[in-house]
Amino acid sequence: MKRRTLMLASAAVALMALPLQAQERTHVTLLYTATTGFMTAWVAADQGFFANHGVDVDLQMAQNGSVIVAGVVSGSAEVGLPTPTVAFQAIENGLDLRAFASTNIFPETANAGVVVGADSGIETAADLVGKTVGVPGVGGLLDVTMRQWLSTNGVDLSQVNIVEIGLPQTGDAIRAGQVDAVASVDPFSSRAVDSGVGRLIGNYFDVIPDGSAAGIFVTTADWAAENAEAIEGMQRALIEAADFIREHEAEARESIARYTTLPPPVVANVPLPNLGGALDPQVSLGFWNDLAVRQGLIYEPIDLETFVIPFPAE
Repeated sequence: MKRRTLMLASAAVALMALPLQAQERTHVTLLYTATTGFMTAWVAADQGFFANHGVDVDLQMAQNGSVIVAGVVSGSAEVGLPTPTVAFQAIENGLDLRAFASTNIFPETANAGVVVGADSGIETAADLVGKTVGVPGVGGLLDVTMRQWLSTNGVDLSQVNIVEIGLPQTGDAIRAGQVDAVASVDPFSSRAVDSGVGRLIGNYFDVIPDGSAAGIFVTTADWAAENAEAIEGMQRALIEAADFIREHEAEARESIARYTTLPPPVVANVPLPNLGGALDPQVSLGFWNDLAVRQGLIYEPIDLETFVIPFPAE
C-alpha cells in the first residue's frame, strides 16, 4: 500500500512539473480579418505564447468583420476580433458579450484613409457626394469613422452611397469601377496606392482620440465565466506577443504575411501597428460608445464597466 501511495504521489508531482503545452489545453477558435492591427494574436499563436499559457488557439480568417460576432454567438468560434461598434450593436440586439483585450490602439501608424482612383479627379471629401464608397463592414470601425470624417468635412451622408467591399478587394474594386472610393487601411490601402491604381485623399483616423481601441478580443459572457483561466492565459500571451514584436520585427512580419496571405515584399513595407493590450473602459471604448449613439447604431450607451474584463494584476 505504501509503495502504491508513493507511486501515485510521484506521478502527481511529475504531472505538475510538466509544461503547460504537455498538459490538456483549452481549445479556442479565434475569428479575425486580415488587418495588420490584429498581429498580436497571430504572433502569440506562431511563437507558442498561447500554448504556453494553456490555450490551444485555432486562427480562422473571416471575409469581413460583420460575421465575426455571429460566429462567436453561434458557437462556431469562442473568440472573435470585431471592432467596438460591431460588438456594441450586437449587445444592443440582446447579446451578452465580454471584451478582454484590445488588438491595436490609436494613434495608428498604418496608412489608412479613403482610397480613390488615381485618375478619378476626386480630391476632397466634398467630391464624394453622389459617389459610391466601399467599406469593409457597414457599422464597423472604418465605416463609422469614415462617416464621421465626411460629416466633419460638411458632407451630407444621405448623398453618399455606402456599400460593403472586403479590404483585400480595395484596389480591384476601384480598378473595376465597382466603387469610386474605399475606406481602407494597410496593408491594402498601401498596396492600392503603390500599384498605381489609387491614391489617398484623407485619413479618417484623424477624428479618433488617442488611446481608443481599434479592435477588441470578444467572447460571450457565458464562455468568459466558464473559462476565466483561459482568458487570463490569452491576456498574458498577448502581452508577451507585443514584447516579442518590438524585439523581433522580421519574425512578426512573417506572421503578417501568413495570416493576411499577402506577399512578403508587400508586408516588408507595411508600418507596424500601435499595439494594444489591456482595455480601459472609458479611454479605450468611450469614443466609440458615444459615436455609436450619435450615428444611431445603438439607442443607449453600453455599460462598459460590465463589458470589459480587466487584465490580471502583475
